[in-house]
Amino acid sequence: SLEAMADIIGISANHFSKLFKKYFGQNFIDRLTSIRIEQAKKLLLTTNKGTREIGEAVGYPSVTYFNTKFKKETGMPPAEYRAFHGIETTDDGRASQSSNNIVKLLINAPKTFWTVGLVQFFCWAAFLYMWTYLPGAVAANGWNTTDATTPAYQEAGNWVGILYAVQALGSVVWATVIPRFKNPKTAYVTSLLIGAVGFASLFFVTNQYVMIASLLLVGPAWAAMLALPFTLLTNALEGTPNMGAYLGLFNCTICLPQIVAALLGGAILYVVGGSQPAMMIVAGLLLVCGSIAVRFIKKK
Repeated sequence: SLEAMADIIGISANHFSKLFKKYFGQNFIDRLTSIRIEQAKKLLLTTNKGTREIGEAVGYPSVTYFNTKFKKETGMPPAEYRAFHGIETTDDGRASQSSNNIVKLLINAPKTFWTVGLVQFFCWAAFLYMWTYLPGAVAANGWNTTDATTPAYQEAGNWVGILYAVQALGSVVWATVIPRFKNPKTAYVTSLLIGAVGFASLFFVTNQYVMIASLLLVGPAWAAMLALPFTLLTNALEGTPNMGAYLGLFNCTICLPQIVAALLGGAILYVVGGSQPAMMIVAGLLLVCGSIAVRFIKKK
């Protein structure tokens, strides 16, 4: 209490209250309430304790008073706060042990889970098309052949191996740049747009050595794909008891887009006239779509 704290440091409660507000910008009671409610929020999301137990743990012996204070601070009562984060409660206010049902987890997944997943969809589809059609694109543009049985096509395939190494090098270098961005979403958008330019340029480049520059540009997109999605998602899920389950489910945003892209690849190739270099344009457009989707990600 205010009086107890004042007694500890040997001054009057009134003087202590004035000093506290001067240095912390809010009065003692408001500060104490904020700390209690923040602790209560953590306990609601990370334990299955009942509302009464949590209220007592943070200094509110009366469950009614605790519910009132919690609702005043957060805009919703404790049970509703748990439900908002995808946690069901039993009649006695405890977190339900069945709250980790996969279907329920997906239904109640935070918006960030789906918006980052949408970005992932475009990005992984783009890279599947790179892995599938880059050898043919390089052979067609750099060696002027589409016949996989010719020595020229095999030579182009060997060069593709070098280009993949270049792309990996570009990723490593760009990975040191990403932390310099103050906003991870800005880093995400920038990286994907650079990668889009790299992909699209492969449609026009006919010199095998200039292709090195194209794959260097693809590197930043790969670096961002490996680092930023999980960063944004874990920030949104911080403090929730189902974080591990959501991170596991999030792996589907890597597998599913590649399955869909593989199923549609033949049809898209037909639409672009069977041109494998044109599929690099498609890959670039997918990264542009991914960069646009980044705008919809809401940080916690």
